[in-house]
Amino acid sequence: MKPIALKPKFVERVWGATSLDPLFAAPDRRIGEVWLSSNDIATSCDGMTLGELTLRPEVLGSAVTPAPGGRFPILVKFLFTTEKLSVQVHPDDAYALAHEGQPGKTEMWYVVGADPGAVIAQGFHNETTEAELRTALADGSVESLLEWWPGAAGQTYFTPAHTVHAIGGGLAICEIQQNSDVTYRLWDYGRPRELHVEPSIAVLDWGRSAGPTVFPEPNVLLATCEYFATERHVLIGPVVWNSDSERFHLLVVCRGEGLLTFAGDVWKLAPGQAWLIPAALGSYFIDSNASLELLRVYVPSR
Repeated sequence: MKPIALKPKFVERVWGATSLDPLFAAPDRRIGEVWLSSNDIATSCDGMTLGELTLRPEVLGSAVTPAPGGRFPILVKFLFTTEKLSVQVHPDDAYALAHEGQPGKTEMWYVVGADPGAVIAQGFHNETTEAELRTALADGSVESLLEWWPGAAGQTYFTPAHTVHAIGGGLAICEIQQNSDVTYRLWDYGRPRELHVEPSIAVLDWGRSAGPTVFPEPNVLLATCEYFATERHVLIGPVVWNSDSERFHLLVVCRGEGLLTFAGDVWKLAPGQAWLIPAALGSYFIDSNASLELLRVYVPSR
């Protein structure tokens, strides 16, 4: 058992970018999402997919079970935007399982980079009624009902199911979520894509949201819920970390470079990488001559 490098899956989106700075080389198409822990991604572990590794308890850990459908429990992505994403809402598990046959979606965003003027919407600006929302959908003023926050590197947004939200252009974001793709598109600025108005209204939380948090500490718990916990670590010099027999860890590199060492093998750490640390791994070493920022993601104790 060794640390497992997860191969990125590049996904085109209409709102995507042709520059994936500061994480990846420029692509030859508009990439909006880079999936790092999708079930069908082949890993460097003898060509096994993450879905196949999910069946191995020494990888997942004694306290973690696969998500419904045998999915890996957590989906990690990078998002790169040049235009506004649709105004969306996600259902919770109960509604999604009853109506979509898969789990709901609670998520968080860690902002890696933001252009001047970039914005993120989370929650309504004021308490909103269904009648007000339907009027805004009819006259195209939905955006005015939302609370828009200036986007900046280092922000964390925790977005539980039921929360209306939208992401503007000019952002590079690490998204950590339940491994589900149930998305209800409430408004899409006139783009010719399917809307899901009635399901959105059925699951919406009509109030305000907390907005972003910024933690000055270099090593801190950014967000936690029943589905995932995310720590940020800024490392300089060598550290020894241990795996947890009860749960896997995902290490996502956001900035800087370093070395990952285990049992005499050494791998280079670079921005955009994701590494799966199996539950049964044991001790491993991380070293960096400069500031190395990474996220450590796992399923917390319930």
